[in-house]
Amino acid sequence: MKKSEKNKSNYNASKENNEENKSNYYVSKESNVDGENKSNYNVYEEKPEEKNEEEKNNYNLTDLMKEEKDLPEGTYKMGFKPVTRHGYNIDEWTGAWVATALIYQIATGIILFFYYSQVNPYGSTQYIINDVPFGHIILTSHLYMAYAMIGLVYVHMMRQWFVGSYRGKWRWLQWILGVVLFLLTITTAILGYMLANTAIAMAALHISLILIQRSVIGLVLPGSVINWIESIIVGNYTTTVTFSHLLAIHVAVLSTLMLAIFAVHFMLFERSGLKSEKVEKGKMIPWFPTNILYAMFSAIILIGIVLIFSAAFPQVLTLAYGSLKYGSFPVPDWYITPVYKLMDVAGYGLTTGGVPLVMGVVIFIFMLPFIDKYHKSGVLERPWITAFGIYLLIGIAVMTIWGYSEPGLTQTRLLTEYMWWSMTLISFLPVYAMRFAKRDGEFNGN
Repeated sequence: MKKSEKNKSNYNASKENNEENKSNYYVSKESNVDGENKSNYNVYEEKPEEKNEEEKNNYNLTDLMKEEKDLPEGTYKMGFKPVTRHGYNIDEWTGAWVATALIYQIATGIILFFYYSQVNPYGSTQYIINDVPFGHIILTSHLYMAYAMIGLVYVHMMRQWFVGSYRGKWRWLQWILGVVLFLLTITTAILGYMLANTAIAMAALHISLILIQRSVIGLVLPGSVINWIESIIVGNYTTTVTFSHLLAIHVAVLSTLMLAIFAVHFMLFERSGLKSEKVEKGKMIPWFPTNILYAMFSAIILIGIVLIFSAAFPQVLTLAYGSLKYGSFPVPDWYITPVYKLMDVAGYGLTTGGVPLVMGVVIFIFMLPFIDKYHKSGVLERPWITAFGIYLLIGIAVMTIWGYSEPGLTQTRLLTEYMWWSMTLISFLPVYAMRFAKRDGEFNGN
């Protein structure tokens, strides 16, 4: 009996000690959290991982008609939004430079239109160069600004490609309209190139008609449609009618389309905002007057550079169509040369002009916002998208240089395959190697 009472008392004492220790534990925890040791407690507390989620695409086009709410300070009713200081980085303004080039081309094109004659296109071009006041520098700057516009479109598109600025909100639609603008820019430049009626211009016109007739385009579309397209381009093949059609397409159709699509493209940009920055209260710089002055300043610099080059290296009008000169081979302008060289490539069973390859690449670029399923926008976080972009850049550069160095020379299948596979390895291996090295470094760092 005494032994059981002794055990009972020991049990109660042990229980009291446990409760005392338990209360001391809670007191210690509360003092650590509420007191000066709170920071030490947080060291051991697990923090939830931050999610870096991409903005989702908005496919409901009716939302574009709705009024925006919760706009940042400094926003104007037309939708011109303010930006932070980051928004004034040079790479963020490549689109503004393209817009500058487009406006300059329209302005100088209107001046040239007053002196151009479809009856005698080559003679009227000579008249502009020799007799119109400032005609030579206006014509030359119109040509060089076209070069600058094409180059800037390449830079702008590839910058968006590598940054991943084609995803989120309305950026997918911006990208698609941007690709349309790129194709319109190239087509408009080629038509303007033909208007001088030089030998190389007419060669480009004839090649364009052959591509339409014999390539996959001619195989897919009915013959009546192909004939209708040709009649729109060249009419009845007389000089006056052909150049009237080319001028109408160049000025009235394509230039108007470019201006209209650019307006929508710009509106979508203002609705989506810069992908690379977030709204920071108190740090937003109003659109007016800062943005407009910055745009005007950069536009003046671009136009000044083009005018300086135009004065230093004036355009030289090449031989007229029908003129003969032995020992020369016509080579088109640099922006046409990649496709021009594809006509000489004998690999992979390409039809005339490599049209299936070009069409496949264009379709892929159109669908890029829907093909890219990566969750992050970093260059190495989207490895095969980045590698394919590098592949395109290398391919364009190689075809351009190759077209100038060996124009009209058909290549063997072996050389063609060696070139394609070399470009593939150069594009993909370094990207995946750097991605592996980055992940390995992050793993070792943790």
